[in-house]
Amino acid sequence: MRKGRPDAERAALELVEAVLTPNPFGERVNDELYATASAHYDDKALWTLTLAIGQICFFIPVALIAKPIPGRARHYST
Repeated sequence: MRKGRPDAERAALELVEAVLTPNPFGERVNDELYATASAHYDDKALWTLTLAIGQICFFIPVALIAKPIPGRARHYST
């Protein structure tokens, strides 16, 4: 990210951490965190960040299950 936006970067990282950290009480992103993130990002940027987090959440199970090794091709039989 660009220099001069440490608060925006911190808000984005806090949002990612909240989404990826299980919460036994159900809510992961509370209203305060959402307000903080939306204060630094407009609607389009916030949705872009949300989709990027969604992509991260998609690939985590893939990496945990398949255990890919970078640079090494893995051939799966069907």
